[in-house]
Amino acid sequence: MNIDATLAEVKSCLEDGLKERAIELASSVDTRTVRDSAVHLAWAEVFEDLGLMDELILELNLSIRDDPDRLETYPRLAEVFLDQGLPQRAAKVYAALIEREPEKPEHYQGLGEALKDAREFEKAKEAYENGLERTGDERFKSLIRDLGFLDRSHDASEMDADVVRLEPGTHHLVTFTALFAGREGVHARQWVSPTGKSGYNPVEEPFSPQVAQNHILGNYTVGVYPVRLDNTVNFIAFDLDGSKFAVNQSIRSERAWNALMGKVHDTACQLVDVASQHDVPLYLEDSGFKGRHAWVFLDTPVPAGVAKKFGETMAAQISPRVPEVTVEVFPKQTSVNRSGLGNLIKLPLGIHRRTGKRAVFIEPDGRPVEDQLAVLDRIAKASRRSIYGFIQRLHGKNAMLSPVSGRPASRAERGTGRLQEPEPDFEGERGYESYLPSPPDTFDLDRDPQFQHLVANCAAIRELVGKVNRTSMLTSDETQVLIHTLGHLDRGPETVNELFRRCLNADPALFLKSRLRGNPMSCPKIRARVPGVTSQVPCNCVFDLTVSLYPTPLIHANTMSEKKTVSPLGLTVESLQFQNLVQDYLKLRKQSREIRRLLDRYEERLREFFADAGIDSVEIPTGKLSIVKKEDGKVAFNLEV
Repeated sequence: MNIDATLAEVKSCLEDGLKERAIELASSVDTRTVRDSAVHLAWAEVFEDLGLMDELILELNLSIRDDPDRLETYPRLAEVFLDQGLPQRAAKVYAALIEREPEKPEHYQGLGEALKDAREFEKAKEAYENGLERTGDERFKSLIRDLGFLDRSHDASEMDADVVRLEPGTHHLVTFTALFAGREGVHARQWVSPTGKSGYNPVEEPFSPQVAQNHILGNYTVGVYPVRLDNTVNFIAFDLDGSKFAVNQSIRSERAWNALMGKVHDTACQLVDVASQHDVPLYLEDSGFKGRHAWVFLDTPVPAGVAKKFGETMAAQISPRVPEVTVEVFPKQTSVNRSGLGNLIKLPLGIHRRTGKRAVFIEPDGRPVEDQLAVLDRIAKASRRSIYGFIQRLHGKNAMLSPVSGRPASRAERGTGRLQEPEPDFEGERGYESYLPSPPDTFDLDRDPQFQHLVANCAAIRELVGKVNRTSMLTSDETQVLIHTLGHLDRGPETVNELFRRCLNADPALFLKSRLRGNPMSCPKIRARVPGVTSQVPCNCVFDLTVSLYPTPLIHANTMSEKKTVSPLGLTVESLQFQNLVQDYLKLRKQSREIRRLLDRYEERLREFFADAGIDSVEIPTGKLSIVKKEDGKVAFNLEV
């Protein structure tokens, strides 16, 4: 195999949006026999774009093998290890870098940060002390002081006396394990040694009710890895902490520390506000040390990439952003290979081993919830539809999300300020009509006769359109099939673009501006593109050879009769489009009630004015306004223009 030619082909596939094909090609390559550091770095970039983290790590290691003096590769490899939740391996990379450049303070700092992430504080302190001694950089003094604060820990016997003991019932434990179910067959346990060292060890045992019981009772403290084997998640979490520089400034003052924690809590409350605006239930937790956790529980697992995008989008609504506060989103990874675990997050209701404090659910005002275990019984979950709908609303109809990475590929990626739903201003210059949802376009895809005739007769296209309505997702190959078949219809651009608007991962760059010309995609080409679809449906149409020797679904559309075709698909009640329609309808109903209340209020005041003035009508610039008594004794107003 020609490595260079394959690399070029993979890059070409990526540029064309053929990610699955690019992954197939890249996965077939074995570069271990290649002795060229630059080639391995080129492949590393490709694997990073594809989200193949194990292959990325291999290529970076091979690059270092072939050119140990290419020092810029070391920090990059260390960063990948840190992103994958492997701080010990990152520390080894920084240690190797220090051997080559012992005079560079940033290498000692990187080593210390990696060891801190591994909760190996004594080793981190040793790294900083070596950095101070060998480089003379004064920054290491403050880093060492910070470690003294972070390393304050309590033995289990030294836990705060006011920690309330919780006695969970069986139903509490079952609910707890279901809410926080993450990577199958493994969980993490926090450890603290007599010397003050601490960290988390993965334990290859399922997160069971027994494990949950020990966690809540305080026997040990548990964390979970959110991303499951199928790269989906059951929850979305936010970890809010004081930033490093803020911790450095406030670490020696209790008053400054409390002020910093106040800012952390205020930021968490902003997330509560954002979630409330979009009807997403969110629960706050005091993490037991120096921050807050915020939790969104899901009624149906969603892809990790979508969950990550939801969290990042939600965090982007915080305004103004406080530089003293950091917000991390879990899951941190859009996908995790079977050999990795990703980043873990500590669970609530357990004892923080470093402080001896219990991590508890709290109210927005900061008070602990009165009955911690009862919270588990009344957890409200966010629907899959609300998660997708939130992203779609804040990124526009054309938001593109990869079902794997969750990354948008359009200008909708640009961050926005914190959004608020405008309240109707009935008495201002703007009428309430400006807040009503826009009416639908005149083109109605679900009643277009040519489109409906085609999907009624082509099982493959029908399945793809049905998938759009069910899941709001398409693969790149499925996208190409729809473009190069439906794009040839009389209303091809409207048809394709409407289907893409229903998708959360449709690239806006592929939206059609004009009807396609030339030959549409043939049936054999469709079967080659989407075999997983065509193999599940009766894709075996027999065409009249006198009409065309080129088999394509467009033959169905071109031979339709004048008789209108009833929609074979429509939109199900589970579809995102139906739900959006319902939301708009409910919004109109709500606004209608508000208008009715305002009208009643104004009519009451008008009746009082008419009664006080002793009149039944009055001339106004637009005509004559009269008060009329009805047969039932009630009064109404009549406007004669």
